[in-house]
Amino acid sequence: MRSKNPIRLLILIILGASIPLSITTVHAVGCQTSCQLYAQTNVPSADGSIWVQQDNNTGLRFALPHLFSFPNGTYHSIEVLNITFVASSGARYVWKQWEVYSNQWTPTSLMKTPLMINNYTGSGSFNARFDKQFQYTLTFNDASGQPLIPLPTSVLLTSGATSITTSNYSGQWLSAGSWTVTSATWEGYRPAALTNAVVDLTSSSSTVAVTISAYSASVKVVDKSNNPVTGASVTASFANQTSKSFTTDIQGMVQLGHIPLGPYSVRVTYQGQDSGNVAEDASVSATSTITLNIGGAASAPVVSAIVLLTIFGVAFFLVLLAIKLRSPRPQTTQHPKVRSP
Repeated sequence: MRSKNPIRLLILIILGASIPLSITTVHAVGCQTSCQLYAQTNVPSADGSIWVQQDNNTGLRFALPHLFSFPNGTYHSIEVLNITFVASSGARYVWKQWEVYSNQWTPTSLMKTPLMINNYTGSGSFNARFDKQFQYTLTFNDASGQPLIPLPTSVLLTSGATSITTSNYSGQWLSAGSWTVTSATWEGYRPAALTNAVVDLTSSSSTVAVTISAYSASVKVVDKSNNPVTGASVTASFANQTSKSFTTDIQGMVQLGHIPLGPYSVRVTYQGQDSGNVAEDASVSATSTITLNIGGAASAPVVSAIVLLTIFGVAFFLVLLAIKLRSPRPQTTQHPKVRSP
C-alpha cells in the first residue's frame, strides 16, 4: 500500500496543476498562502452599486469591483444580490451572466470560484455582466399619417443578428442599442413598415410612430343621375384574402376602414343590378364611386314634359284672358227722332 502513495501524490499534483489550465481565458498567476480574485461589473458606478455576498455569509458583503483574498487550495462562492434594478438615468439592468474575458463562466448569479491555487487579477478577470435596457413605446399610423385602427397583432424588431417578435407596444424594456421595426402583422397580412421604423435605445428610452402600409377606404354607390343609392349590398375583398359585406347608408356610402397595401375589389348588388367585381386601389383614391344602371336619366324626360305642358297651358290661358280684357266694347248707333207733321 505504501508503494502506491507516491503515485497518488503525483496524480494529485497533476490534477491540481490542470485545474487552472482549464480556465484558458483567465489571467492566472501562481500564489502561495493567500490567493486573490478580482471581481468587477459592467454596470457604471454612476448608475448604481452591484452588491455581492461571499460564501453565503451576510457579514461578507461587498460592492463591485472588489478584490477578494482566499486561502490557497480552497473553493468559494460569490453571489450577486441585486440582479435587477432601474438606475436614475432611466436604464434598467437585468442580470445576464458571470464572464471571464467576455466568455460565460456561469449564467447563474451564484458563481463558484476555481480552486484557489492562483491569482485571478487580470483586466479580463471575473465580470458580473448585466443587460442594459431602455423602454420603448410604439404608435402606428396609416399611410396618410392618421392613427391606425386596429393596431398590428405583432411586430418584428431586429438589431444586428438579434430579432424579437412582440405584441406589446407601450413601456416595454429592450436591450440598449438601435432597433428596427422590420415588419408588422396587421389584419392577417405582413406589410413592411414604411417610415420612422428605427427605435434608438442606445442611450435613452424612445417613443416612435411607425407608418404601416394601410389605407383608409370608402365606397359610394350612385344611380345614373349621380343620386345616392341607399340599401345597396357592398362586398369588398382585400389583399389578405379576406372579405367584408356592408350596406350603403342614406348617402349611398360605406366605410371600409383601413385596408392593407391598397388594392382591393368591390362588388355591388341592388334590385337585380350587379356591378361585378370592380378593381380599386385605396393608395390612389380613398373613395371609390360605383354607378348602377338604374333610375335617373330614364325618368327625367317624362318629368320635364309634364312640367313644360303645365307651363304652356297656364301661359296660353293668361294670353286668352288678356286678349279678352283688351277687346273694345261694341258702340250703339243713335237714330234721329222724326217729328210728326
